[in-house]
Amino acid sequence: MAEADAEAAGPVKVTLQQLGISTGNEYEGALDFDIGNLSAFDPGPVDAARLTVDPDGTCAEIARGITQALVTKLFNLPAEPITGGRLAKLPPPATQLPRALPVPKAKPLTRWQQFAAKKGIVKRKRSKLVYDETTGEWRRRHGYKRANDDNDIPIIEAKATDKPGEDPFAVLAAEKRERVKTNRAAQLANLKQAAKKAGPGVLPASLRLAATLPSEGGKVGKGVGKSLRRKELKDDIKTASRLAGISTASIGKFDKRLAGEKPGERAPLGKRRHFTSVTDTKAERSKIGSIAEKLLKERSDDILDIRKAMTRMESEAREARHQAKRKREEEGDGGGGGKK
Repeated sequence: MAEADAEAAGPVKVTLQQLGISTGNEYEGALDFDIGNLSAFDPGPVDAARLTVDPDGTCAEIARGITQALVTKLFNLPAEPITGGRLAKLPPPATQLPRALPVPKAKPLTRWQQFAAKKGIVKRKRSKLVYDETTGEWRRRHGYKRANDDNDIPIIEAKATDKPGEDPFAVLAAEKRERVKTNRAAQLANLKQAAKKAGPGVLPASLRLAATLPSEGGKVGKGVGKSLRRKELKDDIKTASRLAGISTASIGKFDKRLAGEKPGERAPLGKRRHFTSVTDTKAERSKIGSIAEKLLKERSDDILDIRKAMTRMESEAREARHQAKRKREEEGDGGGGGKK
């Protein structure tokens, strides 16, 4: 009874015959297997007599035998159990299959890359780390925990001008805040001066609308402050609304239209710039030729044609010699008549 319980507790072995699974007949020919590509090849010749009598049946039988042999090889691979079955790892492929697409062509070098290769110029990447002499460590050049940061100075040398009880670190922070404040004031002064000379069009888009609005606490009316230019204010508001309309992921194409909005108002501002290719020398040569031709046409009067000028000078000299000879002949004929 105990032996029966032990046999019942152990793994149960079931053969393929008990499950009703037939392994099929083994393939007669010698096969070359490539398990990594899930393929098998028969290098032997095909029976021409069988293929002539029943081509479809012969091909189906050969394919069935090769497939059965390939599946048997797959089930003999080491596998590990996973959820829903077993997982077998295929060996690396042995057959080099052709590419589906041709090998991509090498990207042509730009003119600068060609010049750099000719002159031996090598681009040197700047290191992101620099040596911090204060801490004796390698730190980032910029950003968080950067080298030579004013906030990380552990010791500040005392000066004769220091006041008693004054915190030098607080003085250093105050000086930095003062520098930032001075820079911001200078930036605003530059913007005001630029807007005063060239108008609000030179200001950034974020400040362009604010430049046309009245100051806080001011009143708009006849004789009070500077009168607003109504048309410019209206154009600025329309521009701001248009920018807000195209500042979405779809550039306003799939957004809901507002009441009174006309079609085409959400078109992107301006035109896209099209840059010429840096490798297409034919297009660049054509462009340079058109510019040169335009300049030559504009300054055609200032250009001296040497060949034409020399021909004209020779013609004038020839005409002058002819006139002088003719004059001498006329004077000679007149003198002879006087002697008679």
